[in-house]
Amino acid sequence: MHTILRKTLKYFIWLALNVTTIGAIILLIAVANFVNKLPPIAELLDDRKRGSVTLLDRKDDVFAWRGNQFGGILKSKDLNRFLHDAIISVEDRTFYSHYGVSIRGILGAIRINLREGRGPFSGHGGSTITQQVAKILCLLQGDTNSQKHCRRSTISRKLLEIPFALALEYAYSKEEILSIYLNRVYLGSGAYGFEAASERYFNKQSSKLSMGEAALLAGLLKAPTRYSPINNKDLSHARALTVLKIMKDQKSISIADFEKAARSLPKIEKNSINNVGSYYADWVMQDAPQEITKQSKEDIIIRTFFDPKIQNAVDDTIYSFLKTEIMSGSKAQIAVVVMSAEGRVRAMSGGRPSEKIPGQFNRAYQAKRQPGSAFKPFVYGAALDLGLSPNTVISDEPVTIMFGKNKYKEYTPKNYNNSYLGPVTVEEAFSKSINTVAVKLGSQIGINRVKTLAKELGINTAIPSEPSVALGSSEVSLLELTTAYASILNNGKKINSKGWRDLRIKETDEVIIREGSEQGFQVFSKLAAQALKYLMFSSVETGTGKNASVSDWQIAGKTGTSQSFRDAWFVGFSSNYVIGVWIGNDDNRPLKNVNGGGLPAKIFSSIMTKISSDIVFKKKIAMVSPNQFDTLRVYDETATKFLFQSQDELDSKQKNSSLIGGLIRALLWGN
Repeated sequence: MHTILRKTLKYFIWLALNVTTIGAIILLIAVANFVNKLPPIAELLDDRKRGSVTLLDRKDDVFAWRGNQFGGILKSKDLNRFLHDAIISVEDRTFYSHYGVSIRGILGAIRINLREGRGPFSGHGGSTITQQVAKILCLLQGDTNSQKHCRRSTISRKLLEIPFALALEYAYSKEEILSIYLNRVYLGSGAYGFEAASERYFNKQSSKLSMGEAALLAGLLKAPTRYSPINNKDLSHARALTVLKIMKDQKSISIADFEKAARSLPKIEKNSINNVGSYYADWVMQDAPQEITKQSKEDIIIRTFFDPKIQNAVDDTIYSFLKTEIMSGSKAQIAVVVMSAEGRVRAMSGGRPSEKIPGQFNRAYQAKRQPGSAFKPFVYGAALDLGLSPNTVISDEPVTIMFGKNKYKEYTPKNYNNSYLGPVTVEEAFSKSINTVAVKLGSQIGINRVKTLAKELGINTAIPSEPSVALGSSEVSLLELTTAYASILNNGKKINSKGWRDLRIKETDEVIIREGSEQGFQVFSKLAAQALKYLMFSSVETGTGKNASVSDWQIAGKTGTSQSFRDAWFVGFSSNYVIGVWIGNDDNRPLKNVNGGGLPAKIFSSIMTKISSDIVFKKKIAMVSPNQFDTLRVYDETATKFLFQSQDELDSKQKNSSLIGGLIRALLWGN
């Protein structure tokens, strides 16, 4: 019996030695293989697929981030002392003494997981910082299947971490391993690394963090999204307090320091970054050169014309109207664009303010919808440019237009309420948004003239050559239409909407590209533009746009309602701002009891009132009355005679009088 036991013991010792030797050889080969694959340390500190984009508002304050936010390389030797002690205390207190793996830590984690009713490798991992770095690097290399394997909490994956961690300890110093960790760990809200997280949550460099702030950031390591101070301030504070207690127990900080930090945990106010102006940021990212904003690995800074104060006024107004004016259960969307008189976009809402997910569908510039009567200024503008007088009398009556080349078609427009007023002036027809007169004018001057004017003023969407175009049957975006109205405000000079000022490389502050500031060309005569502005002013004063009026301000604009009430618009301006408002359903269902002169006009008035309240000097809109226009216009003949000439005669007349007209305009209006 004694002999058998001795033989058995000898056998197990032999087996253990051989297994250990073989295991050691395999482990050594695996470690050597990983060491051979590891790149220079500099390549591991920032391995993002593309750089981040930081967007600054008109005062150069950050209002949005896009891409993977990275605050710059942070070396462990430069690490804030509080942050260093907090990370080491909660993540790996034996970091400087182990060789990459803590068997005691793994066994302790397995025991806790089993005690809490989970699987041995589900929940607590017991990983050292080196093992966590191994996992991070594993996730960022290899094919898709390898990356999926790295994400699983399995025995095979945990075993894989061991040689990888040992290889890291062999290839790099402790300071270098910690530097990789500091720069590549994810800390929520798109922030990679502690420098980015410090900027993201506290708007300061990590070197300036207080003890409480350092504890809060270190606490994010356990669950970045759950403990984010933006998502749950109370939970983040509780986690920070736990980190401070651990630091106190490990004597990283004194009891006095603990009590002081616990009493002054960082107060995280609701962060407006990536919240206010999300739609605006998405638009700028599309409008700026894509090879810089979407493809560059450099960190980019974009300076914009965005105004958070105006954006808040827009969002507050939309919230209020959705709550008080829109029927409960309605899915109607509201889009708004606010720009300065120079075309600098100050604010943008592409839908309900609660839907602020980066990359969400932006109805302000991506949606193409029928503008209805909001397209009529292009008809009247073209006619005024050819000499039509606002005093001209035209009959509002049923009319049928024949159009087409080879096969003629008929088009019979109807007025809003199916009633007809008989003889009306052009001013009255515009103010009351009479459809028959607009279609008559469009057909008599030529739809191609209307199309040309609309395109040159800023409408980029294709416009068909049909008489219904005069009533806004072609589709436009809200941004296009608002930009075109800005050109009208600027006396007929082409205005380009501008969102960004310049693009810079963050590291060097080198300007890559600047927004062009070239002067726009004169699309139509200054006199015609000023007469058109008077018609738009009358539309607000006495016509369909009454709800858009603002106390003590001159407001000009136009309502628009598309067929079957699917879209409701109001676009207008003061001397300082141009605002476009659209309401509609994404599925194109008709709106209930909503037209351009109702809610859109009211929303316009509310926003304009809020953003203009601090403007002391109320500059008037430069416009001319119908009688002034008649005195100054180029043509001597009455507009009535002019309108009913043939197209050939019209073209000939325009050509013969162009030199005289140009000289008169140059003398009178400086064009």
